[in-house]
Amino acid sequence: MYGLFLILNDIYKLDVIHELFYDEELGATTIDSQGMGKVLLDHNVHVPMLASMRKLIDGRKPYNKLVFSVVKEEEKLRRIIKRIKAELDDFNEPGVGFLFVVPVMECYGSKTECTTQEEEEQDNKGHTYI
Repeated sequence: MYGLFLILNDIYKLDVIHELFYDEELGATTIDSQGMGKVLLDHNVHVPMLASMRKLIDGRKPYNKLVFSVVKEEEKLRRIIKRIKAELDDFNEPGVGFLFVVPVMECYGSKTECTTQEEEEQDNKGHTYI
């Protein structure tokens, strides 16, 4: 299982991103977020690297969107990443967003509970021990 996290600065793309998850039959949660660069700029903290970012951040909405999902199958993960990258032009434009993936060791509260240990037992024995 994988946790996919997309920090989406171009909030006008949010509806399209949601449709991509829907098309892949994946659930996702979206929350408002704010990057540290914007916070520092708002407080007039002078950090050399932020000076070049001021033009990107100024004039934009103060918040971005954090879209996250737990994806069980690697094939589906690769498909959704490919589609997100295509929609966001491979993140080539500065300030569009940021995407990362982390392993998920355990998951509770969904339709099925699973851990990596249970998945390994299921793969090795053909069935799951609970």
